[in-house]
Amino acid sequence: MLVEDHAAFRRAMALMLSREPDLDVVAEAGSLDEARRHASLVEFDVAVMDLGLPDGDGADGIADLRRYNPGVTVLILSASLDPSNLARVKEAGADGMVDKFATPGEIVGAIRRLRSEQA
Repeated sequence: MLVEDHAAFRRAMALMLSREPDLDVVAEAGSLDEARRHASLVEFDVAVMDLGLPDGDGADGIADLRRYNPGVTVLILSASLDPSNLARVKEAGADGMVDKFATPGEIVGAIRRLRSEQA
């Protein structure tokens, strides 16, 4: 599942991920509330979540995603990788964090690495 409030960036991410033969985007959300609704209806094993969402902090939604999809791996995308953000998302239960401006290959690599660690 992709959780990103900027629709154009979310669509670009979904398109990039859909080109990977081993990855499927099963849901997209633009807010925490929308992510929670999707999580209650759709099964997924990885969530790629923006940190800054219009209705809250992406880290605040991690527990909710796991309530509906136990064992889900969460990769946070953020434009700010300062140490306080890293500590906060780790404390919230994120499995990884990647700079929002990373290359597509780096993002896909992070998703695959987290999935293999989950297995």
